Amino acid sequence: MTRLIAIAFLVVLAFLLIRYRANEKVQKVVVVAGIGGFLIYAATLMVTELIR
Repeated sequence: MTRLIAIAFLVVLAFLLIRYRANEKVQKVVVVAGIGGFLIYAATLMVTELIR
């Protein structure tokens, strides 16, 4: 369920960035933040699975 929400959020975010023609700097910040968030999510998921 979390993955579906994340995918939907990313699709909406991409649509908004393209629709409103955000400048390149804003797009880079959004991409870096998205990748960083995914890496934190993946690390948290691994740690919780290892603890179990």
